[in-house]
This record gives sequence, C-alpha cells and structure tokens, in this order.
Amino acid sequence: MSNEPRFLAPFDQGLVEPANSLLVIRPVDTLGLSGFENVTLEQGLYPAAKALEGAGFAVSAHAEGRFGMVLVNLTRAKAENLANIARACAMSDGLVLVNGGKTEGIESLLKAVKKITPVDVVSKAHGKVFWFEARPMPDEWLSAGEMTANKDGFMTAPGMFSSEKVDVGSALLAPYLEGLKGRVADLGAGWGWLAAQALGPDVSEMVLFEAEQKAVEAARLNLTDPRVRIEWADVLSLPKQLPFDVVISNPPFHQSRASEPSIGVGFIQAAAKLLKPKGRFLMVANRQLPYERALEGAFRKVEMLGQTNGFKLFEASLPKR
Repeated sequence: MSNEPRFLAPFDQGLVEPANSLLVIRPVDTLGLSGFENVTLEQGLYPAAKALEGAGFAVSAHAEGRFGMVLVNLTRAKAENLANIARACAMSDGLVLVNGGKTEGIESLLKAVKKITPVDVVSKAHGKVFWFEARPMPDEWLSAGEMTANKDGFMTAPGMFSSEKVDVGSALLAPYLEGLKGRVADLGAGWGWLAAQALGPDVSEMVLFEAEQKAVEAARLNLTDPRVRIEWADVLSLPKQLPFDVVISNPPFHQSRASEPSIGVGFIQAAAKLLKPKGRFLMVANRQLPYERALEGAFRKVEMLGQTNGFKLFEASLPKR
C-alpha cells in the first residue's frame, strides 16, 4: 500500500525475510512494526520513547546485545548516522537496513556503504531503503558519534542542538542571567551551557529538564556542581514540582524541518506553572516566532529585553494562576 512506511518495501516485495528479532534505531512511530516479533526500539527522545512504550513496545535509550536484524532510521546529523550504522553492524547477526529521505543524506550514506560492501536498494516516497549483510564498519564511523569537547570546552555529540559551538540565542540571553538567586530551572537545557552561565553563587539549586537522553548525558559531564540536578523529561508534561524562583529557556521550535511555535508556547505555559507567585521567566526566541500572546496569557508582566541578530529576549513575571 502507498501509505505504508518506506522501510516495509523490501519485505512487501519479498526481497527480505523478517528475522527472529529486530532492533529499530530512532523509530519515528510504530507504523508497520506490529507484523514483526521480538521488536526492540532505541529512542532517546523522551516523549517519543514514552509514546512507543505506551504502544506496547520494549524501548531503550541506548540498546545493547545481539539482534537478528537492525533497522536504522536516519537523522539529520551525518556523523550520528555513520555511528548508528556502525553500531547496527556490530549488533546484527544478519542484515542491516537503512531508511531515510534525501534531506537526511540517504544518497551520500548509500555511496559510502557501497564502497565497503554490496548493497540492495528500493526507492520509495522521496527516499530509499538499502540493506546489506552486517560487517564491521570503519572505526572512524563509530567514533564519529562519540562525545568530544567542542570549541567552547563543553562535551557534546553529533545530533545535539548546536553541538559544535554555543547557540547565538543562548549567548544573547547569558548576560541577563547574572546574579540569579534561589531555585532555578532550565527548560530544554540541551548540553548545559546556558545553565552553566546561570549557576552563580546565590543559586541554591539548578534543575535542568531535557528531552534528549544524549544531551542529558553530556550535561551531566559538563555540570558537576552538587547544586545541579539533571532530569530526562518532557517539558510539556512535567509532574508537579517544588516551585522555582527563576526559570530560563531557549526553547526548541521544531521537531522536523518545519518550525512549530506550539512547542515554545508549551514551554511558556510550563514555566508559568513551575514558578513561585513572584517568580521570573527569562527566555530567548527566534525573532519571527509569535510568542508575545502566549507570554501575556501566562504572565501578568511581560518585558522585551531586546531584539538583535534575529532573536527576541523576554522577561516575564507574576505568573497567572
């Protein structure tokens, strides 16, 4: 059927037989997986992982072990994709399948694998699925996904937001974080740079909430102060917390290539719920994103601290109850 997931094409055409166990790295959803037995899903994004668990599948943030077959769904980070293909080969007792579109770099990865081993290919839905017998991949492919210190000295890995250097928006917000006091939360904290800038002597506790498990691991390496606590969590569905004096955020604005302002709106609403009655919310956002109405709906006082380099800086206080 035309609406079936692309990765099913080799099975539907009788080119590949299902194995006794299947690992799927970076699954988008559960479509097409119900026909397989002994399926394990590797997904480090918290809301996606919980949705997959809710659908009845075994989910791991970082899978290990041996599997009859491994399917790799590509991301937008080439180094991460190379590392995942290398890991898949190390864990598969049979085939490795790679599924992706042109925007994920499927063509260049196909050429790279073809130089090492014979490959079969099916094209469908603006992308391709290719597969091959698992074999060791170059050591540099596996090491490409490892954490290393970026130019600012923070540990990061490919696939994380702004992994190579500090994001411009975060850098613009940092001067407004001096002198914070009490309990502080960072929503969508990434690998921890913004929280590190806010961690002054008068901060009694700093809690980072981040949805991507790899970024959580990096933040734990980057922030070793005993006042810091780092949570793997979905900001849009946080359980009730002890209220904070200050919340800071450089919220994500997309899950795919298209911008999704609703994510930032959810972060604003979450901040209002987390704050004390006289608490403050400090936020940076891309200039074109319409967050003013959401801020005014969640807080009694909203001030624009500045606009520059395509970004807007806000301070909001007195959350509405």
